[in-house]
Amino acid sequence: MSLKQVSVTAAISVVAGLTTVTVGLTGSAAWADSTAALPLSHYSDMLVDAAHQHIFFSQGAGSTGILVTDLSGTPVTTIENEPGATGLALSGDGATLYAALSDGDAVAAIDTGELTESARYSTGTGSAPASVALAGGRVWYGYTADGKGAIGSVDPSAADPAATPQPSMSHWSVAPLLATGGGVLAAEEPQQSLSHVATFDVSSGTASVKADTLVHGGTATGFQVTGDGAEVVLAAPQQLAAHAYRTADLAFASPSAYGTGGAGPNALALDADGTIAAGSPSGSAAGVYLYAGSNTLAENHVTFPSGTLTPDGLEWGADGLTLYGVTQDSSGAYTLNVLSDPKLTDTQLSLSPPQYAVPTQQYTFTGSLSTRGLLPAGASLQVTRDGTALPDATVGKDGSFAISDTSQDEGAYTYQVTYAGDATHRAATASLTVHVAKLSTTIPFPDFSSASPRSVVFTGSLMTQPNLGGLPQGTTVQVSRTNEDTQETTQLPSATVDPATTEFTVTDDPDRAGRFTYHLSYAGDATHQPTSSDASVQVSPYAPALTLNAPATATRGSALTFSGALSDAPYDNGETVTVTRTDAAHTTTPVQWTVPVGTDGTTTVKDTPSIGGANTYTVSYPGDASHKAATASAIVQVSRTATALSVTTNASSYAYGATATVTAHLGTTYNGRTVSIYAQPYGGGKTLVKSGTVDAGGNLSATYKLTRNTTFTASFAGDYRYAPATAIHTAYDQVKIAETLGGYYTSTTYSGVTYRVYHHTVKPRVTAVVTPNKSGQCEKFQAQEYYSGAWHALTTSGCYYLDPNSTWVAQLSLTNAVNQKFRVRSEYVHSTQDNTNLTTWGGWLYLTVRT
Repeated sequence: MSLKQVSVTAAISVVAGLTTVTVGLTGSAAWADSTAALPLSHYSDMLVDAAHQHIFFSQGAGSTGILVTDLSGTPVTTIENEPGATGLALSGDGATLYAALSDGDAVAAIDTGELTESARYSTGTGSAPASVALAGGRVWYGYTADGKGAIGSVDPSAADPAATPQPSMSHWSVAPLLATGGGVLAAEEPQQSLSHVATFDVSSGTASVKADTLVHGGTATGFQVTGDGAEVVLAAPQQLAAHAYRTADLAFASPSAYGTGGAGPNALALDADGTIAAGSPSGSAAGVYLYAGSNTLAENHVTFPSGTLTPDGLEWGADGLTLYGVTQDSSGAYTLNVLSDPKLTDTQLSLSPPQYAVPTQQYTFTGSLSTRGLLPAGASLQVTRDGTALPDATVGKDGSFAISDTSQDEGAYTYQVTYAGDATHRAATASLTVHVAKLSTTIPFPDFSSASPRSVVFTGSLMTQPNLGGLPQGTTVQVSRTNEDTQETTQLPSATVDPATTEFTVTDDPDRAGRFTYHLSYAGDATHQPTSSDASVQVSPYAPALTLNAPATATRGSALTFSGALSDAPYDNGETVTVTRTDAAHTTTPVQWTVPVGTDGTTTVKDTPSIGGANTYTVSYPGDASHKAATASAIVQVSRTATALSVTTNASSYAYGATATVTAHLGTTYNGRTVSIYAQPYGGGKTLVKSGTVDAGGNLSATYKLTRNTTFTASFAGDYRYAPATAIHTAYDQVKIAETLGGYYTSTTYSGVTYRVYHHTVKPRVTAVVTPNKSGQCEKFQAQEYYSGAWHALTTSGCYYLDPNSTWVAQLSLTNAVNQKFRVRSEYVHSTQDNTNLTTWGGWLYLTVRT
């Protein structure tokens, strides 16, 4: 069988070049072991008689004979006088051929050995039988009666065989198409897009209905029952697939559809082993599709050399291998196509390119052998490279295989893999072009972990394509440095690449700040391409830390020494730092001198401070080619002599709102005689009362009005030789109590003192208001009576608490008071929580009582 090679080419870019794959398919696009022209004017049905090596062809209405050929299609004879022979059927013993004579209104019995008619059974005038089928010892035929379709049967073994109508076998509008298998008779009548199908159990010779309904069909051009009678398969051009139904209920079988490439099937052939051949006449789907078992994926798709498949133009040979197909060309001529091995399963070889292919290193490409049938596991595949044979590859259980090879040189190599086929599989070939090339490499911009004048450190990577072959041990990257300011280039030691990480580290000491370019280059090797890159870095000068180890205090007039240290050594010989000293005598024009710096960055500062107080030493480094400037300061408190300072007031306590005289006294000093006096009322802020130079006696006085307890502070800021001093003194203040009497009706005077006069029925009312507000604080009152020439205490109350307005009101109850003299007063008693004012008595209020 000659096969037309079908190939698919895909270009796949891989790291080592362009790899081209050709996938090999078997499957002949047009094939036949032999073809023979058939002298037919029309075609109706075909039947293969393997026992007698004959094929019978009927030509339908209008014909007069049945053509007989050998199994290759060479005409043997024509059985004449068989008017309108249409459907054909062969007896179980192969001795008799039955033909439905649509123009002879009969069923003919033909001796297959003699090729002559042995009997004819009349089916009635105008019956025009269209199909015949054998089952249950009877010949069943579909015919027309009274303008309707019907089914009849003939018992050839009867003493006087006769065609007998079977009116109970459903109702048909036209003569039904018949098929049998496993004791089941199936009948089909087209109903436009549907088909009327009925199935009957005829195993006993008598028909009993199994199912009767409409199914997805149309004008059937293929209609067969499986050998076990379980399923009926119907092919109709109106459908896109041949459909299988259960004969028991005409529901879809499983599987239920056998596709013909998207076009309607027009022919059907079921082999005894269950293989289904479904044919399609048109378009790209033309040809025959082969299905085996329960597989719904066609094992093969074959087409014919010329012409298109005729309706119902397929038939299996008894050998279970050969398939016969009748085609018709555009001129109307018919051809018999003899296909000896259509059941051979298509195979497909696919190849996958290697992950990479580089010189001197083994590379592997994989492939798979796939088929719609059983995989030929363990089969050998022949492999060549540019025509040179390589060791065979073996197909694994899953159809996969791998092929390894090594090439010393770059270039394109074409591999061809061939499967020779076997008794059940077709051969296949595929090719793959592998481009062997060195792996590309790159050096990305490195990661700088240090970029200082004494230490430039960076980590780079010599990158190859991921997972495509490592770098050999000992791989190095060449390194040089160019100073962009001077354009001087220095060769540095090469850096060794770690094969595990592809990283390398460069450590350099450029000995100065500036902009530098590091040139990195890799020379390549047998499997890797060379590469190079530049990395520029700005090396900034060190920013050294300057630390001073100065003492916190020093003695005035004595030698002082302290050390300093600059980090980021070393330093060049001859470098210095500038030292300035700022003190009370040199605030705007500090003292300045220079001190040498050691190569280790250390320095020593020496001085003899003459001014007491805070002496600030500032050490400044101007910087150099490798170091930025740095400055640090230290404050040394230089000793000063203590002086006397006091502050007093002219009284220890004061009435509310009274003015105190405050005096500060300053003892001996050197060049400062200024004193400041501050007042801080309890709970209030500290304010300056007076600041000035003390008099010849060392005194400075000020006045201050008190409304609450007040602390006075005298402050001396110090001078060149005497230390600052502070003194404090607290003056206390009373509250203001405003007292009034209420409820009197007149006033009188005794000995120049005003008395309020009360009627003896009135209780005098005493009111006291305390300033500042002492809400919630204690207020007491005291009452006295005048008799025997003196005042005598009557009572002193307990605490009454001032209301929110800082007010207290009380009423006096006096007994035997008529014409007596009394006086009352109140007292504010400060609590332990009141530190603002002192306890204070109010003034006496005088009263008398009359009838």
